[in-house]
Amino acid sequence: MPPQLHCLAPAGHLFRDQLGGASVAACSLPTDSCSRAARPFPLGIRPTEARTEGSRGVGRRKALKALGLSALALGSGIGPRASALPKADVLVLGAGVAGLAAARRIAASGARPLVLEARGRPGGRTYTRFDLPDRAEFGAVEIGDSYTRTHALAQACGLRIAPLAGGRSTGLTLHVNGQTLASDDWPNSSANPLAGTERQVLPSRLEAHYLASDIPLTQAAAWDLPTMRPHDRSIATELRARGASEEALKLVNVTGNHNHSDAVSVLPWWRSALLFRQATGVGTFVRGCASLAKCLAAQLGETVRYGSVVTRIATDRGQLKVTLADGTEFRARRCICTLPLPALRNVRLELPLDATQRRVIAQADYTQATVAMFDADPFWKEDGLAPAMWTDSPLERLFPRRHPETGECIGFKAFVNGAGAKALDDLDEAAFAKLALATVARIRPSSNGRVRYLARHSWGADPFAGGAYAAWPPGQVAEWRAAVRRPAGPVRFAGEHTANAPGVEGAIRSGEEAAATVLDSLREAAS
Repeated sequence: MPPQLHCLAPAGHLFRDQLGGASVAACSLPTDSCSRAARPFPLGIRPTEARTEGSRGVGRRKALKALGLSALALGSGIGPRASALPKADVLVLGAGVAGLAAARRIAASGARPLVLEARGRPGGRTYTRFDLPDRAEFGAVEIGDSYTRTHALAQACGLRIAPLAGGRSTGLTLHVNGQTLASDDWPNSSANPLAGTERQVLPSRLEAHYLASDIPLTQAAAWDLPTMRPHDRSIATELRARGASEEALKLVNVTGNHNHSDAVSVLPWWRSALLFRQATGVGTFVRGCASLAKCLAAQLGETVRYGSVVTRIATDRGQLKVTLADGTEFRARRCICTLPLPALRNVRLELPLDATQRRVIAQADYTQATVAMFDADPFWKEDGLAPAMWTDSPLERLFPRRHPETGECIGFKAFVNGAGAKALDDLDEAAFAKLALATVARIRPSSNGRVRYLARHSWGADPFAGGAYAAWPPGQVAEWRAAVRRPAGPVRFAGEHTANAPGVEGAIRSGEEAAATVLDSLREAAS
């Protein structure tokens, strides 16, 4: 997706799109959004028909026959509770948008998916707090106009995508080296540690100042090809080569959309820059970004099984076996794994993975990110500074939370990544709230007693995520990206880390493409 190269870019990939409190047992959207008429099963297969013996329907029987599948060959769970387990042709690991899109495509073919989700909700790294007035987003938010599959699924679910409430922030308050100031005062401020022409550049714009011109990448889709290996070096190395000072690098590492500029390749940055230039508009789901996952999950019904923590994936006599933490086991001919790489490290993999695949799974880093929400009275009207803040404080960047109807600022979203996020993860809720409120009061004295902490989510500490998005190391992009997309026997991989398109769109497309590949392989095996 297009990066936000304006003053307050949040994090990249899914989080440049800028994860839900309501029950996942039933869709909380209007009934017409989750009605059977909206369910995209062209063969007439309802989820209940696809999972319940004795009610498979003519369409499903024909589809299974065409695929060469049989219920006995493909679906049986094993163990003492096998008879009570749902039958599946394809196991899908993870109920984020990639997994749900894959399951939807499989169900539409007449085959039976079973989605195993560790959390108690669908959506993965789309996470909306539906109980807050602005439906606060802890993960993905922005949906580009070019997100064709996202828009198509939204339409199928009866969900509206509209321009972001309040538009983009027009002002910015800085807090650097102990001083709070308006962004217009930055060039002449004693808080500014930069020299020469760098003094004119806002801290939030330093990466773009050096990297947004003379991009050697001519097509965004080519960013991970072997032809780009000569340019696959770290952001820090590229910044230094283009004249950035060490003081500039220090500011970049405060709130750059990465863990550290030395540790991440510049190629994803350039890819995002090209996509941004091509963008024609951006919006968000009116009912919250996670509303799409909720609707897709509701369409699939009991095909989605929550609280299912996968601990082992193995091949067994030509079939695939997936074991859960509670000992439950499932078998199928094929599997689509959408688990983020850090989460996959916690799974015992008895699969024909090659050496590079094993190395990537073991070593791949994800951007550490913590998101926190605050309510606030309009103290900014008193001090005259913009609500949006870029700081070198423990809260790093604070974005205005806006009421969806009025566009008025009702509070803040703090976005912290890298080492700053890891430091916050060590604090319990009380300690974090105390630190956060004291930090805002120190930066903006007029806020004292007028800001209230609501909630936070650490993606780095989330055992089912391990971070916000993949952080590809310099010198490894082509090899590692190719490795994560290669199958491992009966397992196909999907998700943000395998996607060619950006953000939510990339996750959806990766799931649908994996599903198509799996269905093709089943047809080939049967022929």
